[in-house]
Amino acid sequence: MTRSPAPLSRRALMARLPRCGALAAALLAPALLALSPSAQAQSPAFPSRPITLLVPYPAGGGADALARALQPAMSKALGQPVVVENVSGAGGSLGVQRLLAAPADGHTIMVGSPNEVILAPLSMQSAGYRPEQLRMLAPISSNPLVVFARKDLPANSIDELVALARKNEATPISFGSIGHGSMYHIVAEYFGQLAGLKLLHVPYKGTTPLVQDLAGQQIDFAVLPNLGLPTQMLESGRLKALTIMDSHRMPTLPKVGTTAESQVPHKEELLQAVWAAVLVRADVPEAAARVLLKAAQQGIASPETAKVLEPSGVQALPPAPLEQTATFYRQEIAKFQAMARSIKLSPR
Repeated sequence: MTRSPAPLSRRALMARLPRCGALAAALLAPALLALSPSAQAQSPAFPSRPITLLVPYPAGGGADALARALQPAMSKALGQPVVVENVSGAGGSLGVQRLLAAPADGHTIMVGSPNEVILAPLSMQSAGYRPEQLRMLAPISSNPLVVFARKDLPANSIDELVALARKNEATPISFGSIGHGSMYHIVAEYFGQLAGLKLLHVPYKGTTPLVQDLAGQQIDFAVLPNLGLPTQMLESGRLKALTIMDSHRMPTLPKVGTTAESQVPHKEELLQAVWAAVLVRADVPEAAARVLLKAAQQGIASPETAKVLEPSGVQALPPAPLEQTATFYRQEIAKFQAMARSIKLSPR
């Protein structure tokens, strides 16, 4: 079983011209002109037009709310309108495809998560891209996953869930996800593998029908972030939370234990969180990337973003340099690819 891994200067060029001859000098002249301060001063400033902020899901969801929260501060910082555009479908992969089809000039960016950025290419043949074609600019938030269960499931912790599944192996415990290859599918399947459980996967086309069936006692549990509808169902008593897949308890769920506190085998590999981040094409010019980074960080630190994250008890992530963020993104790609191999995930 594979486990997830805990320039010549202008003067120097001019000095070489006599040795190159008249033809070479003529050929190099345009390049030298481009290096001159006057030419650089005439280069168009970035951004030179409105920024399109893609959301790979429909309007009204969590990612859409985050994008619209970032919008005012980013527009102010960039001196250009930031226009939110929802491009949903195919597990979020249509939004990524739209980003990659746009010019690599930094005027099109995206709010994304592991689901469409890393996992969709692993589970969908139609995705047709690699996560390395994108660059994570600014992480927005990281929300620990929670194991939610139907209210009448005879288990009140993850340890009790494991015991229940082992006791009734003839009738596999069922779990729902937002689709084959989604983060919530992979994490739940990986949990079952590490714990030696036989589980039944029931895929849905979105969070709403999944949570409705969980509350309606049609499935046994689901791994989801404590956001939106799951939170509402939990507060109304129609669902219960068995564990927070983290090493720290959440202020909004003070009575729910963590997976780190459990006896589940290889529990350190089950400490999982879903992140949201601002991403661009990997080949966007460095200067544009750094301008976008500063604007995104201002948006992330804005009161509007805090209001979106507050109900889940999650705070915006602190600013990080691009180099540190790049390392984190590489690690996340490697981790999820290893998990997908471990559960023998195949694209469809």
